Amino acid sequence: MKTAILVVPIVMWLAPGAAAQNTPQAQIEKGRIAVTAVCTGCHDTGILRIVEMRQKSVDEWRDTVYKMIGRGAHIMPDEIEPITMYLASVRRPQQPDAAGEGPAILARRCRQCHDVERATTLPAGQNWNTIVDRMMALGAALTPAERRALLAHLTTGSK
Repeated sequence: MKTAILVVPIVMWLAPGAAAQNTPQAQIEKGRIAVTAVCTGCHDTGILRIVEMRQKSVDEWRDTVYKMIGRGAHIMPDEIEPITMYLASVRRPQQPDAAGEGPAILARRCRQCHDVERATTLPAGQNWNTIVDRMMALGAALTPAERRALLAHLTTGSK
């Protein structure tokens, strides 16, 4: 009987800490730490920018995590859900100049691979039509309307 009395206070003393570790915010933080430790082994430190631009659902990020495991990522089973929760929680920073569609398309499509300076600087002797068409041939997914809006934005010289 005395043993049972001693065990209950110990369990009650340990339980609040264990419960705090299972809060959604604690799991997201665990995922952030795991992404920093695991994902940067293959991806450079720009992975956060990629995550911000992708904006996938929880299920889509979970599929991505499993694909990365299939490609050799050393992710422990207890890290899968925290990583998924973290990736799904990352939100794209607000664009201060997102008045038209062009800046949003630039952020959503071009900045997946390029920084702002590169994506908005026209190389000497080239034109935006040719560059955008080349990027589309390389896999940039733009609808005809998005292409027109992006070209309109780029030709105004806005960043």
